[in-house]
Parts: sequence; C-alpha cells; structure tokens
Amino acid sequence: MLDGPLAFLVMVMLISLSGVLVPGPNMAVVIGRGVGDRFAGARVSVGHAVAEIPLIIALFLGLEALGDPDVITAIAVLGGSILILTGHQALRNRHQALQVAASGGGSTVMLGFLTSVSNPYWWLWWATVGAVLVASGTAFGLWMLPAFIIVHIGVDLVCYQVISMTMSATAERVDSGWLKWAALVSGGIMVSFGVYFLLSGLSSLI
Repeated sequence: MLDGPLAFLVMVMLISLSGVLVPGPNMAVVIGRGVGDRFAGARVSVGHAVAEIPLIIALFLGLEALGDPDVITAIAVLGGSILILTGHQALRNRHQALQVAASGGGSTVMLGFLTSVSNPYWWLWWATVGAVLVASGTAFGLWMLPAFIIVHIGVDLVCYQVISMTMSATAERVDSGWLKWAALVSGGIMVSFGVYFLLSGLSSLI
C-alpha cells in the first residue's frame, strides 16, 4: 500500500495540510485572535495538540494490537469515501467567504482545545481518515508513532502560525480571497488521496 516510511510521512504531511487549510473552527480562532496576537497560531496549535496527541497514541497502540487486515481494509474504504466527500464539499464551497470575528477573553490555547474536541467533524476525521493513516503507520513499527505526531502536529503549527502572523502584520488590509485558493488546493488533495485509499481498500477485497 505504501512504498516506504518516507512516502508515508509525505502522505501524512499532505493530508494534514489539506485538512488544516480548510476553513473551520480552529482556523476561525487563528484568524480572529491573529489580528491582535501574532502568536495566536502557535497557541491554538498547542491546544489542538493537547486534544490530538492522546487520541493518536490510543489509535496507534490499539490498532497495532489489533492488526486485523480486514479492519484495515474496512477503514480504508470508509476513510477514503469520507475524504472524497469532504474534499468535494471544500471544492463546492470554495467561493464562500469565511466570516470570523475576533473573540475577546478566554485563553487562546483553551480555545484551540475546545474548538477541536467540540467539533463533530474532528471526531469523524479521526474515526475514518485519521484511522486509515494511523493504521498504515503501524506497519512500520512503534518508532513511527513519534514521527507521525511530529509531522502531523508540525503541519498544524507552521500553517496556523504563518496565518496568525499574516493577520497580525496586515490587520485591516488582509484579503480573504486566498481562502478560496486554499480550499481549492486542499479539496483537490483530499479527493486525490480519498480515491487512493478507496481503491487500495477495494483492491484488497478483490
């Protein structure tokens, strides 16, 4: 299914990138808080990581212990389907402007955590697409766990921080048009990898 650990980590990076660029609750906090705090992206990433790291570890260890190829095939088919649908939605809605408002009060780190765990699509992503990635990662052994976490969390950190620094630097002059291109690119990436996962899973059934 994968050529090697480097190819797998590149896949993790691209799929993580496609997810982080799609406007959502975390992105809204980064943009809203970024107007007045250039490090809002890093703070949101910390809160996001607090929610994700335990979940990644639990999925990795649980799936490694299970090791059932039929389960891996099933989540590959389901995850690929969800990824295609999510990517299609991003492409379809790319012309809609993202409306956000800077929220006053409350810890940005806490908001990063709360906007993650309270988002049903975040749970759905990890139950399907994220599970596919984690399940694939177990094939390389336990050493892939920290590598997976570093790459996935690192993508969030870099992207969110760049966005918050851009908001802080440009303030009222920022143009939201780039979000349409971000949705176009990320949607295309999601659909592409969704087809890859789906076909990989279906090929195991034939």
